This record gives sequence, structure tokens and C-alpha cells, in this order.
Amino acid sequence: MAYVKVSGKKGGRKMAFSVRMKPLDVPIYEPGKPIAEIRERYGLDAVIKLASNENPYGPSPKVQEALLARLSADPELWLRYPDGAARELKRALSLRWGHPAEGIAVGAGADELIQLIALRFLADGDEAVMGELSFPMYPIATRIAGGVPIPVPMGPEGRLDLPAMLRAIGPRTRIVWLANPNNPTGTVFDRERWAAFLAEVPETVLVVLDEAYAEYVSDPNYPDGPAAVRRHPNVVVLRTFSKAYGLAGFRIGYALAAPEVVRELERVRKPFNTSAVAQLAATLALEDEAHVAFVREANRKARAALRQALEARGFRPYPSETNFLYLPHDDGRGLATRLEAAGVIVRPVPGGIRVSVGTEAENARLLAALDALEGRRR
Repeated sequence: MAYVKVSGKKGGRKMAFSVRMKPLDVPIYEPGKPIAEIRERYGLDAVIKLASNENPYGPSPKVQEALLARLSADPELWLRYPDGAARELKRALSLRWGHPAEGIAVGAGADELIQLIALRFLADGDEAVMGELSFPMYPIATRIAGGVPIPVPMGPEGRLDLPAMLRAIGPRTRIVWLANPNNPTGTVFDRERWAAFLAEVPETVLVVLDEAYAEYVSDPNYPDGPAAVRRHPNVVVLRTFSKAYGLAGFRIGYALAAPEVVRELERVRKPFNTSAVAQLAATLALEDEAHVAFVREANRKARAALRQALEARGFRPYPSETNFLYLPHDDGRGLATRLEAAGVIVRPVPGGIRVSVGTEAENARLLAALDALEGRRR
């Protein structure tokens, strides 16, 4: 055990004590920096954020109108605890996917569900296989649960190497974390590779398929994750309302899994982990798939234009089926810092930067900042 010393004052008297804590070799997750922080740090008035893959088109106007009406008309939403089981949302998701409600878990974003899965299915020393360049919450959640992350080198263009991940599975492997599309590279694996992986992965290993960006995908060979859950009880699919649905501020996501898996997650879930307002917003959002289709198409066009403009400036973005682009760069953190000083927040990641696809005006601001930096180097 380790100790942390805490000091302070009580009643004008100095005091100090030591808190015993277990060893925890876990980095602190660093989210995209908030706009207010960059404004204050650099004394800027206009700052744009292209770091957290938020939806620049926002939620459905129909959802906004209906939600505000309910909040105004129904004081129960304010004064009562939420339904801890999120029954109304689960019913809507059950109809959406043809999946039993008892096989659906709801969490405060996919992040919480990742943590719950790790806590319930990993014991000290158990292993979890993941891509070397993938969502950083996978190794963090694994370590918090006492597990051992097993990172697997990426394939070409930042793609998950599924055959190599199969080879990395050992006797202590309990979970394989797969992001499809992968974050931060934006790449996807196709139906053929997915089917081959499922045919070989041991049934004793939980396969967590994180589809946070699935609504953005237009590739016709993209695998049907929810269908795999029905055929393979060791597959869990994660989805979120934070991205294409534009509800990142509400913090709500869900898992599709075998009912037996969901029951185990319920053992470690907080009683009221999602708010009544978040549950309502998500339920309403499912009623307007036309808005999601609009977001997908608008993003596809904006991403293509941004890619072309970046390539004209010497960047080589990885192929992407998401609302962001991964740009390989020798000094990603340095480039991100210089862009911050220019009022453009991007995300430094290993080997480069990740840039969210913004509005036309936001993308133009990014390109202008890059041009200004290039001009200063000449």
C-alpha cells in the first residue's frame, strides 16, 4: 500500500494526515480542453473546439422543442429521482434494435459502461487485449479494475489488426476491446474480417465492440454489430448519443448484450447513473432518425472537403468513416499547442493530432491557422 499526505486548516489550526491507498498505475484521462480555458490562457475572444468530436450541427430541433416543452410542463422531471432502470429508454431501444430490454444496459455515456464492464469481468492480473492506438479509456478502465492491458500494434493506416489481436489472446485474457470505427484513427474493419475474428475468438473471452461512431459510417461492408450480439453471447456492443445524436452534454449511452451479461453490469452500476432529462432526450432522439441521416451526409461532405484541403497542405490523413481525421505528424503535441495559441483546439494523440470535422466556418478557421503557422516557419 502507498500513502498520500493531505494537509489543510481546520478552525485556524494546521492539520495533516496520511491516507492509505492501493497502488494504481493509471494515467489521468485528459479530455479535449474547454473553450473557456483557452480563451483565458491566451487572452482570445474567438476560440473554436475541434478536439472532442462533438456534433457541430447539434441535436434534432424536434428533440429540443419536445424536451423543453416537457421540462416546462412536467415538474416531476425536476423533483423526482430518475428511473434507475431507464425503462422507457430501454423499451425504445428494444424496438429500435429488436433486442430484449433485459439485454440493454444504460450508462452515463459509453465511458461508464466501459468502466462497468472492466470492473465486473476483470480480476487482478486478468488481461484485456486492445489496439495500441485506440480509445485511451480501454487501458485506463482495465488498470483500474486490476487488469493488465495487452496492446497490439496497429495495421496499415491505423487499422486494428484483428488476426494479431487473436494471437495476443492468452489463458488470462478476459476481454478484447474493439473500436469500430477506431478512435483516434477513424478506420473500420469490414464484415469479412469481423466474421473471421468471431469464428476464432474463444467463447470465454468477452468481445466489447465499441460503435460510438457507427451512425457516421457509410461503408456498405461495415459489420452489423447488434446482429452479432444475437448470435454470439460473448459479444457486447456499445453505442452513444454523444456523437451523431448531438447529446454529448447529457452523458448517455447504452450497451446491447446477452441478458446474463447485463445482469452482471447491474451489480456494479450506480442506482441513478443517468438523469431523467438525459433518458428523455435520448428517447426522443430515437424518434428522429432523419436528423441523424442529415448529420451523416453533412459530415461526409465536410470531411471530404477538409481532407482535400489538408492534403493540399501536405498532410496525409488516414481514411475515416467518422466525424474526425487523424493526421500523422512528427510533433503532434507541439502542433496542437501552436494551434491552441491561434484559438483552434485540436487533440494531440500518439503520432499526430486528431481533428474533429466542424462546420464550414470552423474548418476554414483551422486551415487559416495552419497556413499562418506554415508562413511563420518560412
